[in-house]
Amino acid sequence: MERQATDGRESGWKHILAGSLLALAFGLTATAATSDLDGTLREAQALLAAKQPAHALALLTPLELEAAGSPHYDYLYGIAALDTGRQAEAITALERVLVREPDFAGARMELARARYEAGDLPAAQAQFEYLLTQSPPPATRAYIDRYLSAISQGPDFATGSRSRFTPYAEIGAGWDSNANAATGSDTFGVFLLSPNNVETDSPFVELAGGFQHGLAVGQGGALISTARASYRVNPDADFVDAGLVSLGTAGQKTRGATRASIGGSGYFGWLDGSPHELGAGIDLGLAQRIGTRWELAASGRAGIVRFQQDVLEILDVNRYLGSLALTRSGLGTRQGRVGLVGLFGTDDARRDGSPYSNNRFGGRLVGGWQLGARGSLNLDAGYLKTDFDDTPGFFGEDRQDEQWSVSVSTDYRDWPARGYSLSPTLRFTSTDSTVSLYEYDRFELGVYLRRSKR
Repeated sequence: MERQATDGRESGWKHILAGSLLALAFGLTATAATSDLDGTLREAQALLAAKQPAHALALLTPLELEAAGSPHYDYLYGIAALDTGRQAEAITALERVLVREPDFAGARMELARARYEAGDLPAAQAQFEYLLTQSPPPATRAYIDRYLSAISQGPDFATGSRSRFTPYAEIGAGWDSNANAATGSDTFGVFLLSPNNVETDSPFVELAGGFQHGLAVGQGGALISTARASYRVNPDADFVDAGLVSLGTAGQKTRGATRASIGGSGYFGWLDGSPHELGAGIDLGLAQRIGTRWELAASGRAGIVRFQQDVLEILDVNRYLGSLALTRSGLGTRQGRVGLVGLFGTDDARRDGSPYSNNRFGGRLVGGWQLGARGSLNLDAGYLKTDFDDTPGFFGEDRQDEQWSVSVSTDYRDWPARGYSLSPTLRFTSTDSTVSLYEYDRFELGVYLRRSKR
């Protein structure tokens, strides 16, 4: 019995000794692996400091499966990817850093820069504005302000580019409950209305393409030009198939927290294949940042609206519009943005005796919130009251319209592939009028896919 106990004790000690030696071996291996990783990270950091991001990325890439998730590795990998033009990879790595260390200001700064260079200006702006709330030193604040100024101007001036051309193509499809924006009744007084003047629902397909071009002009200045052409087909209401071409250009100047702009824009539209409407105007704008999260902006427009068919010339007006907006950004963990906009304006009918002169006022509530790394939720709700001149009136009635609208959309960037964005959109409009002919409700549901070349 004693011999067996001794053998058992000896066997137990042998197992313990073997286990200890094995654990020591694993520990030495792990220590060596950690030491190797630390040495590689130090070498990559030195390469980045020496402005050799491609070499740093080549050094870090083979370790991705092993080291991804380590904030130090992800931070260096993100910088190397960003500085070699791989913005999507940089965003993924830097977001992993912030999941583990949300107070890592350096990683947040690089993420903001990556978002900016990827063309995702709203997400970049949200990150930069959050950094301003963390009391950065003066040099860092100036760096952030430079990017925010560039974002307000549009093109990629912060990284030294003096010109940026961004073309895009878009396709959308959906359903429209009232494609011709007409009354739901087939009669007006004692008159039987044409079917084209009665609410008609239809699916729709819309094709569009355009571009934005930004050109730096001097210090803090920019010239931004845009163009868009679109055509919408309504299979069950083809009499309102519509084409539209629009052009615009504006000069902007930013000095400190103040931004001013002046420009011109115009459009030409076709309806059912025939020339329909032309509009053009001059635009003025002035915006002032208040602190780090507020902005107050005013804008004005003076323009014309001219219809291209003789029978519609009674609708021609000179139009004057204005707005005043207060915006708050950096709300909550979703980096939300909410704005309240006041609207006012007047139409001055061009033809004597036209009943289409009017005054209008209203407001809009707009908001946007981030959904994860690449998505956003957008809300736009509005009210507009239009009071038409009493004389000569509409069919003996003084016309006054009230319109309510709400639009909800989401935007998924870089889906289904990089450079694409998918935007489901829901919109509802309801118009009441003292003249029943102009009362209608409209519900639109659509999905839009855009391809943009950055």
